[in-house]
Amino acid sequence: MKRISVAPEEADIVDLSHEGQGVAKPDGKAVFVTDALPGERVVMKRVGRRRNYDEAVLEQVLAPSPDRVPAECPHFGVCGGCALQHLAPAAQLAFKQGQLLENLARLGAVQPERVLEPLTGPVWGYRRRARLGIKLVPRKGRVLVGFRERSAPYVADLHECRVLAPPAGSLMDPLAELVAGLSIASRVPQAEVAVTDDTCALVFRVLDEPSGEDLVKLRQFEADHPVRL
Repeated sequence: MKRISVAPEEADIVDLSHEGQGVAKPDGKAVFVTDALPGERVVMKRVGRRRNYDEAVLEQVLAPSPDRVPAECPHFGVCGGCALQHLAPAAQLAFKQGQLLENLARLGAVQPERVLEPLTGPVWGYRRRARLGIKLVPRKGRVLVGFRERSAPYVADLHECRVLAPPAGSLMDPLAELVAGLSIASRVPQAEVAVTDDTCALVFRVLDEPSGEDLVKLRQFEADHPVRL
């Protein structure tokens, strides 16, 4: 992608991309606008150019969609774990169903005879499996635990995750404190999370063997929190 810097411009958002970005076509060429929603009039600024489309950031919403809602997570916009928290839950469901039917038709060349009502669950705390990045950042003097940042390889500076099923969503800071106290703090790049109805399991990836003292700290963490390591 070629980085560009041009003046902001107004545009109408006409669709959502598969990644949840608003799609504008002010001059016929598709422009993907982060955090914009269909039906909105926005001010956008193009920041990247490819052969078939441009990429833009949202500067201002002039006329919001009726489906726009405040994002509840304080990390939304930085963390890359979610893309549509600013879209009402019912509209998110309709978007995902539309994407499924479009993929069946476009990629599979099939058309369902009947579409059942979608199954629904809780809006928050629904995600039961995840891979969390872990990174010791010396210049910040601490360990970061979370998903990757949007369009960047860095671990987002998270303190909670409202889509992870409990208790996993509230373990970011305790996990960061645990890893920071290990002798191999710089050699623990990630943790797999799996939550069942009665258990939360954590599987750490380690690049060096934990010391005996590390194992004591890990066992103590397991005893202090409702998790299995």
